[in-house]
Amino acid sequence: MNHTCSVRQAAPEDAEALARLHLECWRETYARLLSPGFMARQGVKGRLAMWRQLLAGPHAGRHYVAVDGGTLVGFAGSFPPEDGVREQTELWGIYLLASHHGRGLGQELLDAAIGKETAALWVAEDNPRAQAFYRRNGFVFTGARDTIEEWEGLPEVRMARPAG
Repeated sequence: MNHTCSVRQAAPEDAEALARLHLECWRETYARLLSPGFMARQGVKGRLAMWRQLLAGPHAGRHYVAVDGGTLVGFAGSFPPEDGVREQTELWGIYLLASHHGRGLGQELLDAAIGKETAALWVAEDNPRAQAFYRRNGFVFTGARDTIEEWEGLPEVRMARPAG
């Protein structure tokens, strides 16, 4: 791995860069799954509000960034189990710019965000690269399937990593 790349805990001052990175990762990841019009409607303002809330909230310490020479190139975040909300850790997001795939940063982000915890996540049904990554990390398909209606009906599937 390139020695200038590292993973660290996200900080409130990362919110603006994270908002822009989030959109860039979405464009790379979902360009073939969602219409150009949908992607064009996604703005920094909404992502910025989300990141500011996450990085000021009670689970701020569960959000990490991948950095290459001072530039954010990826992120991961999770929420812990919570009575009445989540039975297990939820990996709500992990994204890495395509230019940084294959360097081990995705693994570092996953390890930082959830460690070896029992966890679950949703992944686009037509995202074999991500699904293979999760399978390598002990996740299996649960059989649950959903669609994100506000994302042009994008189908997603549930994966979980049992206690081990």
